[in-house]
Amino acid sequence: MTPVNETPAIPTNETTTITESKTVEVSIEDFAFKPKSIEISVGDTVKWTNLDSASHTIAGTDFTSEVLSKNGVLIHTFSKAGIYNYRCSIHPSMNGIVIVE
Repeated sequence: MTPVNETPAIPTNETTTITESKTVEVSIEDFAFKPKSIEISVGDTVKWTNLDSASHTIAGTDFTSEVLSKNGVLIHTFSKAGIYNYRCSIHPSMNGIVIVE
């Protein structure tokens, strides 16, 4: 057998950061999104849960739910940085914001 020439690994100064995505929960209760404003990272997920007996929606530029009855859920993963305003299309005074960094 012919010996194999192996090149030793050369250490670099590059740093690899591994971040785990997370899920942030927002409740819909008392005709409000709680919390009203959240800050997350790219790749994180938001889970909205309707705890009211009234039906609600979640309507944003990049995401929209169907009508959510009590215990209805919308789950959305944010893949781009930005500021995302949303509201309930049934009750326009209900609004919230997701800040993705």
